[in-house]
Amino acid sequence: MLTLYRLGACCATGGATLLAAALFAPGAVAAARTPARPPSFSPGDTAQLVQDTASAWAISQGSGVTVAVLSTGVDPNAVGLKGKVTVGANYINLPFPAPVSGTTLASAIAGSGPTAGSVLGPLGRAPQAKILSIRVWPDANVPGAQAYRNSQPEWQTTDATAITEAVDSGAKVIVDDLVGGLPSVAMEDAVQYAMSKNVVVVCDEDPPADDLDGLMYPCALPGVIGAATVDLPGLPPPSPSAASPANETILVATPGNQLLASGPEGAGYVVQNYYSSLAWLAGTAALIKSVYPNLAPALVARAIALSARDHPPGGYNTTIGFGLINPDGALQQASALSKLGDTAAPGPGVVDPSARLVSGPAPGVIDAVHHSTAKLAAFGGTIAFGLICLILAAVLAWRWRRPAAATPAPAAPLP
Repeated sequence: MLTLYRLGACCATGGATLLAAALFAPGAVAAARTPARPPSFSPGDTAQLVQDTASAWAISQGSGVTVAVLSTGVDPNAVGLKGKVTVGANYINLPFPAPVSGTTLASAIAGSGPTAGSVLGPLGRAPQAKILSIRVWPDANVPGAQAYRNSQPEWQTTDATAITEAVDSGAKVIVDDLVGGLPSVAMEDAVQYAMSKNVVVVCDEDPPADDLDGLMYPCALPGVIGAATVDLPGLPPPSPSAASPANETILVATPGNQLLASGPEGAGYVVQNYYSSLAWLAGTAALIKSVYPNLAPALVARAIALSARDHPPGGYNTTIGFGLINPDGALQQASALSKLGDTAAPGPGVVDPSARLVSGPAPGVIDAVHHSTAKLAAFGGTIAFGLICLILAAVLAWRWRRPAAATPAPAAPLP
């Protein structure tokens, strides 16, 4: 799904704050750049996002929330993830070497940062969250992975089963890294089940090369949150920069710039493009669920949308949604939304729910179309007579066919 680049060493300078180390650690990757996504944001927007993240972490870092990562699996011994990973089901009947994609994604979401072995190690967007690992697709280096993908297995069923498992296992945020061009009834049911249990589902907006703006599932299902991927100035750029879809599944824009991450062999990895974007989105949802665990997924999405900065003209477009993600603002909006009740508070201008909304007596039975009783009787008699004629015709036809069917057919002449 995402190309990962292993770095030989981490070059971040000492003395930087943990946040700056996670966001601004240098580490250029030698690779040809494809044309970057159109620049829509300024260095000031980048600095504001750093401040918004720091302010959000002063409120919550995701403690008490389990984020289910539906991907290639997560190494529970990776730097910054030890003691934080619960290993769930493996739905892929292939060899299971140390998983790279799922581990780096989980690290970018919930890596706990510096450890004794990695002073400036990776720091996730919700560094105190826990991870539930569910394997739903194989890493590219797994023997048989290409044949598995070419066989087009029932991935929708796998995805639906994994979503249901994540909900039943107590996850409050589900990160779905298994996407495709067609949904299924099982997938739709699983997403609605997650919504009914107040579980937020975020999706990997990774479009196919032949349909960059096409709808992907479960991203396009009601209630699932997706984000556009943008490049912010001042942060390590992705290399290369991948295209981001433009469609109505986009809620907000999130950075696709490189983030430090841990993999099976240590902390020298980065994630970028869709995985970075997904980490920002999932991490912000985890921060909200940490403070407001009972907030409905629709209100979590609303908090993220209402708090976005740098709104496009008109307030929304399919390229960057409602604007750039704002973790601190999302928490503030969630606080306001959490106070909303199911009914309006009594007071001037508020009508009691038991009161009638119209004055006067209740209307009686409404006869919308009036017909003469004599005409109705005549029509009914005609219909009954027609039915009797049809029955008689069917009986006579059956009686005429039976003797013919019983008569032996003449023998065919011999050659």
